[in-house]
Amino acid sequence: MQLHYVRLIFCLFILVLSGNQCLAQEVLHGERVAKGKVSDPALDEISGIISSINNPGMFWVNNDSGDDARVYLIDSAANLMCSYQLDGVEAIDIEDIAWVELDGQSYVVLGDIGDNLAKRTQLSLYIFPEPVLKPGVKVDSISRSAISIKHLKYPGKARDAEAIFIDPLDKQFYLVSKRELRSSLYSAEIFKGNKDTYILKPILSFPFTFITAADISPKRDAVVMKNLTSIFYWPLASKAPLIEALKKQPLPIPYEPEPQAEAISFDRKSDGIFTISERPFGLDSYLYYYHISKH
Repeated sequence: MQLHYVRLIFCLFILVLSGNQCLAQEVLHGERVAKGKVSDPALDEISGIISSINNPGMFWVNNDSGDDARVYLIDSAANLMCSYQLDGVEAIDIEDIAWVELDGQSYVVLGDIGDNLAKRTQLSLYIFPEPVLKPGVKVDSISRSAISIKHLKYPGKARDAEAIFIDPLDKQFYLVSKRELRSSLYSAEIFKGNKDTYILKPILSFPFTFITAADISPKRDAVVMKNLTSIFYWPLASKAPLIEALKKQPLPIPYEPEPQAEAISFDRKSDGIFTISERPFGLDSYLYYYHISKH
């Protein structure tokens, strides 16, 4: 099919969804590409992924409930390069991972936010300087003194969540709930003040549910979220209010469901995105890449 026909069909599809004229910013996408198969047995329940800043071309991933407080560095072919234990931290259910740059330094943020039964009185974030891979080192640790722990509470009843991200412009923290009729966006100013506990502020609800992952692009020009069957994509103008962008109809990114895909990340070298899955029942998991170009 010729490219201009593809563009026309895409615009017509957006018209049907939104009832508006085709957006001025057009998002073109390619078929997914398998970059590598997850083979290390330690990586059996991957639920979060981000592109590394300090280790270009690599990715940080985490397992969810059942694993210790641990983060893993994988290469672009999904090979495990090194695992890092968080000393002195007892994790409950780490479900997602995010990145933030503070004072010119890259930090990793692990979201201990899972709560399937909605019984937790508080959630936890583990924040630490992003490690740099040491040649020949396969197992390493992050000292407790390097880890900042911030606690979160919902303003009402407890909820389950598996998705977090941080706006690189104002360092605002965002969390997206999962097990609600409509997934909701919450925020907290965790990098302002020296409090240990922050109350999550409800911002808005989305016309979909069961969100398992989210990320914001390094260039701050797009936000992406996903559930088990769909990817949702919002273009974001430079320095534009994030909330206003998320109130608009998201653009669909054609997605081929994976065994239990709960992780998504923007690439740092392109406008593309990566997804990766857990391995339920021993099914294969791959690091997938979706090329995206914007016009």
